[in-house]
Parts: sequence; C-alpha cells; structure tokens
Amino acid sequence: MLRLAISLPIAILTGIGLELGIYAISGRREAWDSPVFWTVGLPVALIIALGIGLLSDRRAWLATIAIAPSQLATMMVRSGEVGNLWPLALILSSLLSAPFVATAFAG
Repeated sequence: MLRLAISLPIAILTGIGLELGIYAISGRREAWDSPVFWTVGLPVALIIALGIGLLSDRRAWLATIAIAPSQLATMMVRSGEVGNLWPLALILSSLLSAPFVATAFAG
C-alpha cells in the first residue's frame, strides 16, 4: 500500500511529466494547447491517478490533488513567466485536479 510519502511524489512527478512530455512531443508553448494533451496526456494521468487510488492506504489518494498544480508550476518555470499571482494560480489550479481526485477516490 502506498503511503502519502510515496503517493505525493508520484502525483507531482505525474504533473511535471505531463507538462514536459507533451511539450517535448508537440512543441507547443503550453501543453494544454496541444491535442495530444487531451487525447494522450490526460488519459495517462487519469490512469496514474486511478493507480494511486487503488494502491493507496487510507487517505493517501488525496495526493492526486497535486497533479494539476505541479503541471502549472512546471509550465510557469519552463516558460519563465511566473508572475506575481503564482500563489493564487497554484491554489486555483488545484480545482483542475478534481477529475484526478475523483478517479483516485473511485479506485
């Protein structure tokens, strides 16, 4: 069973890998501008979230809330456009993790 100390790094690495992988494949400035993000990237991230949910003990599946914020943080750092509102952007991007959290909960 995965503990939070394991599931959180997996979730963060999923977000980072999602951003950098789609960027490398598509060359788009932001991963979500690419059709590959929607057809390949998100389904893979959802499968990983499901795996975290299936293998986690207790509430460690909640770590999947970090997938979207880690993707956004990676995009901001990679593009060099962090800006002044980055803390708010990271907090609000956790709302975008709702599908990941729901999938992990189902697992």
